Amino acid sequence: MKSFLLLLLSTVLFSCNQNDKNASALKEKEGLNLEKIDFKEKPIEFLKSKIDSNVNNDPDYLKKGYSMPFDYPVAYKLDAWNGKDSFYGKAYYSKIIDSIAYYQNIYFNRIAFLTHNNKTVAILADAEIKSDTVYNEFVKQLEKQFGKPTFRPQTTEDVFYEWSAKDRRIQIDYSKGVSMEAMSGKKTEVKQTFNMQMLVFSRAEGAKIDSIQQKNYAKTKEYKVMQGDFKLYKNDPQKNIVLMDSILNEKFK
Repeated sequence: MKSFLLLLLSTVLFSCNQNDKNASALKEKEGLNLEKIDFKEKPIEFLKSKIDSNVNNDPDYLKKGYSMPFDYPVAYKLDAWNGKDSFYGKAYYSKIIDSIAYYQNIYFNRIAFLTHNNKTVAILADAEIKSDTVYNEFVKQLEKQFGKPTFRPQTTEDVFYEWSAKDRRIQIDYSKGVSMEAMSGKKTEVKQTFNMQMLVFSRAEGAKIDSIQQKNYAKTKEYKVMQGDFKLYKNDPQKNIVLMDSILNEKFK
């Protein structure tokens, strides 16, 4: 009888442990899986009360009629990158929430959706990482998954990369900053921070934007880029030195 009770107790404990592990695994994987994006996501439905309405909403621009809340690019009437067709779509940002999205072992605390003609075309995610080592390992991880980057740093200052897959372009970048924590009676603590961004953009829609920018340049000889957080670096002269050189050579030849 004693042996039976011990066996029963062990079984119950094992079952509880398994349940705890399963619950923990489910909890860890809450949020949007950026690896499974299919561009059918509905931002307002997904975000609901998590939308941060203060982003992409400049009261001064609104008052002057340069753009409306959530319009992208912001103030497109003031800085017209594509003439009368400079309005592209809507951008919806989440509030800062732990693990609102993830890509394999990287967790992000803010995401944003870009729509065009009421369809999701890109998702941007922000993460706080412990060090640049984490970023470098993530680069290796994406290289294993997608092969060599189609666009990589061109100077020692740049740290961005882009990969091109079947239906998407994946761009990552990171920056360093500092945070200060002040507590009464204690010395202010200054810490270095590492912030990473990951942009997943529809390959077809990205190509259309690139084409518009190039055609406009051919007409006006002024290379205008659609500005904003969802900018793809490869076709931005400020990020692509080869493209900048090409433009300058043509301008001053």
